[in-house]
Amino acid sequence: MTPAQRLGEWLGVRASEVRVVGLSFTGAFLVMSFLVLARALREAAYLAAFDATTLPYVMGGVVALGIPAAALFSRGLERVNPRRAQRALTLLLAVLVAAVWPFLPGSSVAVVVFYLVTAVGTVLLTSGFWLVVSEMLVVREAKRLFGLISAGGTVGILVTGLAVGEAVRSWEPSLLVPGLVLLLLASAALNEFVPSDRMSANPTGPAVPWTRSVRDIVQTRHVRTLTLVVLVVAAVGTIVDFQFKEAAQEALSGERALAGFFGAFYGWTGALALGVQLLLTTRVMTRAGVAWSIAVLPLALLALSAGMLIAPGLLLATGMRGADATFKKSLFRSVIEFLWVPVPGDVRRRAKTFVDTMAENAGDGLGALIVLGLVTFAGLSSVTLSWVVIAMSLWLLWLARRMGAEYFATLRSRLAEGLTGETLAGRRPRRDIEPRTLSRLDVSRLLTSLGDAAGRREGPTEAPSETGRAGPAPMSDVWTMLPAQPDEALIADLEQRPPVVDDAPRLALLLARDGVHDTAAHRLGELGEAAAPALARLITDETADFVVRRRLAQVLAFIPGEEARRALLEALSANRFEVRYRAARALAQRRRGGEAMTEADVVWAAIRRELSRGRAVWELARLLDPKEHDELAGGRAAERGELSLEHVFRLLSLVLDAEAIRAAWRGIKGGHEELGSLALEYLEQALPDDVRRKLWPFIGDLSAEQSRRALRPLDAVIHDLLETGATLFVGDERDRLQDYLRAPNEAPPRGPRPD
Repeated sequence: MTPAQRLGEWLGVRASEVRVVGLSFTGAFLVMSFLVLARALREAAYLAAFDATTLPYVMGGVVALGIPAAALFSRGLERVNPRRAQRALTLLLAVLVAAVWPFLPGSSVAVVVFYLVTAVGTVLLTSGFWLVVSEMLVVREAKRLFGLISAGGTVGILVTGLAVGEAVRSWEPSLLVPGLVLLLLASAALNEFVPSDRMSANPTGPAVPWTRSVRDIVQTRHVRTLTLVVLVVAAVGTIVDFQFKEAAQEALSGERALAGFFGAFYGWTGALALGVQLLLTTRVMTRAGVAWSIAVLPLALLALSAGMLIAPGLLLATGMRGADATFKKSLFRSVIEFLWVPVPGDVRRRAKTFVDTMAENAGDGLGALIVLGLVTFAGLSSVTLSWVVIAMSLWLLWLARRMGAEYFATLRSRLAEGLTGETLAGRRPRRDIEPRTLSRLDVSRLLTSLGDAAGRREGPTEAPSETGRAGPAPMSDVWTMLPAQPDEALIADLEQRPPVVDDAPRLALLLARDGVHDTAAHRLGELGEAAAPALARLITDETADFVVRRRLAQVLAFIPGEEARRALLEALSANRFEVRYRAARALAQRRRGGEAMTEADVVWAAIRRELSRGRAVWELARLLDPKEHDELAGGRAAERGELSLEHVFRLLSLVLDAEAIRAAWRGIKGGHEELGSLALEYLEQALPDDVRRKLWPFIGDLSAEQSRRALRPLDAVIHDLLETGATLFVGDERDRLQDYLRAPNEAPPRGPRPD
């Protein structure tokens, strides 16, 4: 493995994603470099020209200008795709910054204009960048890569922040403004390399009024909760920022000292944020989930604000603002941008920029009003603001929990939409996720090396005896063999009178006769619940005729009552796959008929047993009878092992949302990348950890390292094959395999041993 491959594996980047990640990482670097340089220059210029107590006024101006600017940008997204809209915004912002630059020295009006243009422009620029990235990635890619992409922005913060601190020692801050223009031009040039096949086409429908963006925010619960989170975080950030700047102005004097301090501060917080991005962000988002990822920031602010009440000053103010900047730039930013990915594309394009601008600015405005009311008008100390920060942090913790629930609900909703084909019109063909191999064993190769055709038969007809050797399946003493007479005579005899309970054993045995099993099943259905005890004993009897048992499950699907349901649940642990498969189908039919599944623990146990068998056993699963159409799978399984995977998904539909599982199955096996990604994300959220870990090697987007860890030794696989209950190996072959398990170095299977 080359160093580049090792690095890609460690970062979680796959070969098909290198270009997208490289462009996004560089784009984040340029955008966040612009943000840091613009903020340092505008704040230094403003604080050198005005008193810190006037900051709420200019922040209010940012809010007033930001709302119409967001409306215009959202309007543009109704006409062109996000990449073209972002290019137009970047070039316009470069022109405005270049135009105001000559007037900055000595003009307080130019300072205010520069502040407003860069503050509003930064929000729109950042929002547009993440909108382009969200269009390029599906949910699973975004969850895995957003932390790395955000790290590009964090590197930009670090490098630019430190560079500003050094540059202002030699030059006046206004001389650095051309650097902003260069960053914008570089960002516009980079935008041209975004792969067009990952972007949606230009909108073709009629333009909608900007008020539709507001309606989307209000009516979509996911977006509404996300808006509240962004607003409250922005308000808290404004209050903390005011405390920090006031403490800095009291401790430092002069524009150069302030610019150097702010530049170094943003640089070092960028370094901390970079560490969080590379080491924690992806892990926290994947393992802790959305709610805890959001909660990290308010928890940090809660603790530090309490400390600020005890020992106020520049040190704690810097620490509090540093925690806010570090987590907001890293983990919080990544999870907020990730939460936009599962939102439907049309809603995302209309609402995202509005939320980023309106919610950010409204939050800034709310924070400014709180500062204005408590400090400027009421004359209270800025330390009092820490009580407000504590209260808002507690509110944020509640919103984080709610956001986690809304995210899961959105995944379910999108899966349902994909099932009906309403909003997931294929943007890109999906790269099918092939089931991962759990062993080093090629089953077909092993069967060939044994030189026996038994493993390739259409299906087994025998069951293992108590000694472990294959032999004829004995019948239980309860069941008598049918008399040797023609099928027509048997049916005619039974049709001369209505069936009675004593006929149940005889009718059940007729299920083994291909010519009459449909008629026998119908007569058993007429008996109804009265036949349930006898049929329950038969389907759970491992010594009974396998053909009867596999067809009996469908009969029990339509017999009401607890006994029939319990028999089907017990059949989920049968030795033979087809009995388990058809019992699960029968239970699914009963559930669609309105029957509640109260024994969820029994089903989860069956799921865990199936997942413990391994792919080598899964690939040998067959159905002897033609597979009928059903709600989950549609048609007959086309790939080896697919029947077993389908069986697991059907079991999951018994204990989870059946519609969502059906859509997830379609996404896993279908050809739509976005639906498949939503399916994996839903399952990751819905499944217990142990079930998810066992299921993921069959369907999940495992890394190369995870695939290697999932490999199982040959001994374990052969043991699974011998324990399946199917006639995979008979006679001498079974003996030789058992001998191999006892002494693998002395009695290997015939043919080359798989490596």
